[in-house]
Amino acid sequence: MDVINPRLEQALETLDRGVLLFALGGMIFNGVETSPAGILLTAAAAIIYGLVRNRITNLDHFESGTTLPSLPGINLAWFMFVCQWLGSRHLFDGLLGDLVDPEIGGTRAAARQYLRETLWPAIWSRAWKTVLTRLWLERFV
Repeated sequence: MDVINPRLEQALETLDRGVLLFALGGMIFNGVETSPAGILLTAAAAIIYGLVRNRITNLDHFESGTTLPSLPGINLAWFMFVCQWLGSRHLFDGLLGDLVDPEIGGTRAAARQYLRETLWPAIWSRAWKTVLTRLWLERFV
């Protein structure tokens, strides 16, 4: 998201950090109180916030009217949907560029195998880096 005001960007990062710390605190408190339902509810609320926040951040990046190449056996609408919610435009463009490669995207099975092997680990890696950054642990990234 192209934020014009740097103070707004800093405020959103502070909000993200606050939600993450509140969620961790809530999960610890519910663990001490031995409330599995409370732990799950707090985790679900934090995950929903993260997904919505990521979707809002990535929404502007996917508005370009570029035509997508047709790939055998790949539902690009679903692929774009997953990248909008969980990933980023850079991840989408990188994986899409790889799928156009004849060795990777030449057959339906090869393209699907490549997506299984790369998309989800890349998204989890990005999420892990975001969490570490929010907790001021950038040195472990």
